[in-house]
Amino acid sequence: MGGSDDEVGASGSPGPTKWNVTRTYFKIGALGFGGGYAVLDLIHSELVVKQRWLNEQSFEDMTALSEMAPGALTVNLLAAIAYRIGGIRTMIAATAALILPSFVLIVALAGLFLAWQNNPVVQSAMKGLTAGVVGLLIAVVWDMLKGVPKHWYCFAVGATALLLGLAFPVNPIWLVLLGGLAGAIKALAAAVFRKNSSAGRST
Repeated sequence: MGGSDDEVGASGSPGPTKWNVTRTYFKIGALGFGGGYAVLDLIHSELVVKQRWLNEQSFEDMTALSEMAPGALTVNLLAAIAYRIGGIRTMIAATAALILPSFVLIVALAGLFLAWQNNPVVQSAMKGLTAGVVGLLIAVVWDMLKGVPKHWYCFAVGATALLLGLAFPVNPIWLVLLGGLAGAIKALAAAVFRKNSSAGRST
């Protein structure tokens, strides 16, 4: 993952303190409704756009790597970013701050929801929340599409992953690995082509 001037510490300025990272993660944990990909837009807005703690390419790379790890995507991603920013202590403090709001909220509301889950107003509210999460997912996908390199193999891999995901119950990890394998094969093929071209010109 290549750094740039948009990434923390790239220009020699001091990085964020553990308190700043923890406070930002607490905010994400408190406002990040929907979970998973629905929260990626909020994470991107806070860490890349506002705080500029990492650049676009690093965010996309770390998201892809986090998808390959077991567990919740957002926790994996944010823990990895916190570790990259400030090391193990920052990662522990920030991840705890990330999880705390949802933990407290679930404990506080679990009993109320079980008591009111059959209420028509509550059921309608849950449907509205679901629709809102779908909208957030579409927004995240749109932002990710704008950042995809404009190469034919990227579109081919994306279309293949989409078709496989729709037609078969494929584990997402295999689709992610398929994309990585396709990129590696393209890079190797390009290197072999350049080598052969150079050898042909030198003879």
